[in-house]
Amino acid sequence: MKLVYGILFLAVLSVSGCSDLSTLLPSSDKTPVTTQGRLNSCMLTEAHNRLNAGTLFVSGIRETARDIASGCIKKLALESAGLDTQAVTNATNILNSLKTAQ
Repeated sequence: MKLVYGILFLAVLSVSGCSDLSTLLPSSDKTPVTTQGRLNSCMLTEAHNRLNAGTLFVSGIRETARDIASGCIKKLALESAGLDTQAVTNATNILNSLKTAQ
């Protein structure tokens, strides 16, 4: 277990470059433009969201890391295909239809 925590710690350090982690988060003037930068930003944001919600360490480290990574990979793949906006529009239409059908 200590080995897993050590690997996770080294991964965070390598991503952050031992510097300010805020450089990985998208902001109005510093959005990561590389694919790796967008992936790192997504994973860091998701990890922080789960930490704040208290669900980050519910599963094992490897399982959580896989879940975060695969979720961000899927999200970024859909965004690059232009499906993220269309998906929100479609979901909104579905919800509106269900709401009016009640």
